[in-house]
Amino acid sequence: MKCILWCFGIACVAILGIPMLSEAFEVRLTQEQIKEANEYGAKYKGKDVFESTIVKSACFGEYPRGDGGLIMSKYIRIAVVSAMMAIKDKTLTPEDIKDIDESTTFNVVVSVPDENVKTPEDVQIILKQGTNNILPQKTEFGMKYKDNRQGVVGVFNYGRVNPDANTTIVVKTGKDQKIYTIDFSDVK
Repeated sequence: MKCILWCFGIACVAILGIPMLSEAFEVRLTQEQIKEANEYGAKYKGKDVFESTIVKSACFGEYPRGDGGLIMSKYIRIAVVSAMMAIKDKTLTPEDIKDIDESTTFNVVVSVPDENVKTPEDVQIILKQGTNNILPQKTEFGMKYKDNRQGVVGVFNYGRVNPDANTTIVVKTGKDQKIYTIDFSDVK
């Protein structure tokens, strides 16, 4: 009897644990996940998407209302772009989705005070996973905010990160440095 209960317990953990594994930061999305992300964004139109459970788990710091940022995995990128397009009663085109799906990079968007930020290179974004310091392939300006903040986008290669790891995000601007932590396994 104990053996049967033990086996039943192991089977339950295996069955119930499998859906949890599929929530991690994924490099390849299925067609079902792409459709789900697109519909999710359309449901939470505009900036409402940042208050939704799934996108909020990809945010760090006080983003989007203050300093901090957003991990733009493929799923999150589809959801956010879909939400922004939904305001204008538009949808992602198959070409848009294909471009996102075939990408080998993801973005880390950070919001920083715009003083002393004249070029994207004035902002350093570093991902730290254990002893691994990961630099972006490139850095570019993102959105300019009304409250004297500047968006900066770091473009990172999926192959350089562990999608299941706790990650420290270091954002340096001039003499200022902010440190944030996020668990990539919480990012869809």
